[in-house]
Amino acid sequence: MDQYEKVEKIGEGTYGVVYKARDRVTNETIALKKIRLEQEDEGVPSTAIREISLLKEMQHRNIVSLTLMCSVMLDGLDLQE
Repeated sequence: MDQYEKVEKIGEGTYGVVYKARDRVTNETIALKKIRLEQEDEGVPSTAIREISLLKEMQHRNIVSLTLMCSVMLDGLDLQE
């Protein structure tokens, strides 16, 4: 995740926060969505999985395209920090 620099928070909802960010390698402006997992006992929320599936299929200039998905596990750290 060091490849991306958060520029500003552009939205927040029940399951996560969306940031305007910049790719440090390509200098491309991107939307970075951080999903809150502390509310889920079984991993990634099903709504997030549906959103990912839909974004992978949709191709339109007015819809953000999904180019990368990553999962970061933090061993021994409090995820709420």
